[in-house]
Amino acid sequence: MRIFSTYVQNELPTYLIYVPDKRLVGRNEVKQMFRKEVALITEEVIHNRLVDLRESCPTAEREDAIRDIVKDTLKFAVLSHRWLDTGEPTFSDILKSFRPYGYEKLVKFCEKANEFGCRLAWSDTCCINKDSSTELEEAIRSMFKWYRDAYVCIAYLADSTSVDDLHDDVWFTRGWTLQELLAPWRMKFYVRNWEPLTSNFNDKENLEVMAVLSRATRIPLDDLRHFQPGTRNVHEKMMWASTRTTTRIEDVAYSLIGIFDVSMMVAYGEGKRAFYRLMEAIILKCDQWQIFAWAGPSSSDSPAFPESPRGYRPLNPVDSNDVLLPSTVWRGDRNIVMTKRGLQIQVFLVDLSQQEVAVYEKIDTDDVETDAYSNYSAGVVDYWCYDTSGDGILQPEQEHLCVLLRPDPRNPYAGWRKVTTPNLVTIRTKSKLRRTLTSVWL
Repeated sequence: MRIFSTYVQNELPTYLIYVPDKRLVGRNEVKQMFRKEVALITEEVIHNRLVDLRESCPTAEREDAIRDIVKDTLKFAVLSHRWLDTGEPTFSDILKSFRPYGYEKLVKFCEKANEFGCRLAWSDTCCINKDSSTELEEAIRSMFKWYRDAYVCIAYLADSTSVDDLHDDVWFTRGWTLQELLAPWRMKFYVRNWEPLTSNFNDKENLEVMAVLSRATRIPLDDLRHFQPGTRNVHEKMMWASTRTTTRIEDVAYSLIGIFDVSMMVAYGEGKRAFYRLMEAIILKCDQWQIFAWAGPSSSDSPAFPESPRGYRPLNPVDSNDVLLPSTVWRGDRNIVMTKRGLQIQVFLVDLSQQEVAVYEKIDTDDVETDAYSNYSAGVVDYWCYDTSGDGILQPEQEHLCVLLRPDPRNPYAGWRKVTTPNLVTIRTKSKLRRTLTSVWL
C-alpha cells in the first residue's frame, strides 16, 4: 500500500473527475475509492507484470511492477480543447452541481474517457482550484507531466470536420495546446460534434494525420510522436511557440515550462517578466548558440533575451546544423552564464568597417544609420572552435550569426551594448579569420 499511497500523492493531479458520476475527487478520496481494489493485487499478478517489464527493462524490480499495476488501475484521461469565451464549468461549479453552457463538452469528454476504460479524468477547466495559489502553481508546473502520464489525451477540435481542414483549427493557435500536443504518448482526436477523426486507437500512430499536423505546426514528425522535453534545440522549440497566443501574458512563459523541463515560480501579475525568467531558467541548462537567433523587441529586463517567442527567426538549416560535428569541434560559447552585469558570453568580435567583412542582412533600425558601420561591431556567436586555445575561427563565405554591438555612449567604461534590430544580422568574411574571443556582457 505504500507504493499505492506514494503514487496517488505524488503522481496524480490534485483533483480528478470520477467518470461514473462526474464529480470531483481529491487525492485522499481516490485512495479511499481504490484501496480495496489495490489490496486484492496478487503475487501472481505482480510476478507476471515483472516478467513483462523485464523484457524491455532487465533491471526492473518488484516495486516497479507494483507501481505499473497501480498506474493501470488508476489510469486517467486528460482533455485538450479550446476554451469557450464563457460558460466553461469551473471548480466551484462542479462542487455546487451547477451546469453552465460548457458542461455538455465535459460530459462528452467523460463519455470518451469511459470508452478508453478510464474511471478518472482531468480537465483544466474544472480540476484546478484557482482560488488557491498553491494548487494553481502546482497544476501549472505539473501539467506537462500529467499530460505525459495520462493513459490518453482526448483532443476536441471543434472547428474541424476532417483531416483536410485540421490546419485551420483555432486549437493550433493557442499557447497551452502546444504541450498538450507534444506531451501525451497516446492521443485521440475528435472533430465537430465529437466525431472521431480516425478509426485508430491512438492517432499518433496514424502517419497521415501526423503528417498533416507536422505541416500545420512545423513540428517534425518524430517530435510529434516521441517528444522529449529539455533545453536542447531551444531555437526550434521557440519557433513552434512563436505563432501561438495566450489570454494571459504570463502564460506565454508558463505554458513552456514543461516543454523545456525547467522549474520557475508562477506569479500572475508580473506580465512579460515571466518570459524573461523562463529564459533565465533555460540559459542555466543551454549551451547552444542558436538561442540567440532572435530579433525585434528585447525583454525590458535584459537586452540578451527577446520579449517573447515571437522574436525567434528561421535559420539557414545548412549553416545552423551542429548534429554531425565531431566531439573535438564545437561552435559558440558552451559556458554562457547570467551575472550581475548581465548575460556573459564569449563572441568573435568583428569590426564592421573592415573591407573583408560583408554584412549579409540589411540593418534597419532607429539605432543604426544604414551602411554606416564605423561605430559598430558584430559579436559572432556561432564561430568555430577546434581546440581549447581560446581562439575562434570564422570560415570564409559562410554565413555567421551575430549580435550587433556598439560602445555604450552613456558609459564608455561599461563595454558593449547590444543594438536592437528587426531582423537577424549575419555576416560573411572573404577570408578565414582567427582571433582570441572576447567576453561581453549583454
